[in-house]
Amino acid sequence: MRFSEIYGNDALKARLKKMVDEDRLSHAVLFVEQEGMGALAFAIALAQYLNCSSRGEDSCGECPSCRSISRLADPDLHFAFPINTSAKLSEQEKKKPICSYFLRDWNALVGANPYFDSHDLYDALGIENKAAVIGVNEAREIASTLSLQAYASDYKIMIIWQAEKMNTEAANKLLKLLEEPPAGTIFLLVTQNLEKVLATVRSRCQIIRLQPVEREELAGILQQRYELGREDAMNFATLAGGSVGRAFSLVGNAEGGSQLSDLLRSLLDAAASKSLSGVLDAADALAAQGKDRQRQWCLFAEGFIRKMLLIKEGLQEIAFADEEETEYIKTLTPRLKETFYGKAAAALDGALRLIDSNVSAKLIFTDLGCRFYLYT
Repeated sequence: MRFSEIYGNDALKARLKKMVDEDRLSHAVLFVEQEGMGALAFAIALAQYLNCSSRGEDSCGECPSCRSISRLADPDLHFAFPINTSAKLSEQEKKKPICSYFLRDWNALVGANPYFDSHDLYDALGIENKAAVIGVNEAREIASTLSLQAYASDYKIMIIWQAEKMNTEAANKLLKLLEEPPAGTIFLLVTQNLEKVLATVRSRCQIIRLQPVEREELAGILQQRYELGREDAMNFATLAGGSVGRAFSLVGNAEGGSQLSDLLRSLLDAAASKSLSGVLDAADALAAQGKDRQRQWCLFAEGFIRKMLLIKEGLQEIAFADEEETEYIKTLTPRLKETFYGKAAAALDGALRLIDSNVSAKLIFTDLGCRFYLYT
């Protein structure tokens, strides 16, 4: 992967290339992002640039190292990521699972879409609702792998995705390596939650933060990639909040958008009418959806509430709501309290966190429905 193939953060691309060219890149870099912003793509592009034998404004894309890294088949590029046992593993492998057992699935996922999220990974690996971690078995594997000399490149590169999922035992096993790695070794870590990365790991890394892609730029990406109209592209870009991965997911699931809208309106109408039974019915309908669909609904609902607030404040031109949505919102907003919008958005954020923590869907959406009932 070349830097030119990554969406957004152009200033960061230039900065990283300059750091390599001037030999100022740390041996341990920690990329910080919001989910779906492309930090994994940046790590792979940086690895390719580091080991390119003919780099210029970018990695050449043609030398043996570039070709093998672009296929995720380079013997000097290694990956670690959160795992657990899976039906895909043999009984022997289940005893001490390590990432190398899952590399075929990992490579297929990264190759198809490097902006994937944790749920995409868990589905690809077949670990579903189990808690995924980077454990001490993986740390031992990393140490063993990096003890070997580089096969054909200047650098051995270890990319650790979701470094916040590294448990204490694994982190302690890797601390010395992170501080004093073997010659020609580079660690590239990615996190979506910097505060959950152990302080001892953070202190040994050069921290680089990705910025959200500007809405106009993201809309242009969506128009080109999916042949969307301007209004639809702006709508998706607004909902995505600068995350390329989230934008792709929203567009990919747009066919079910009418169902998401119906589920939200049934909850809003029941709450605004002070119909507790209607609220509970809506909550039951949401709880019956699959986990991915529940997450999509929460994101959709957050975006719709933003539209409601903007239209209420007379900012219809930047709400990117269609005529039917605008008419519905204008009939609903007079029935809501002034404080509804902020409280409802916070409740949806909380529901998303609970979904990701595998809390009972019945509890999550009954609580959410009751909050909407109280907030209206």
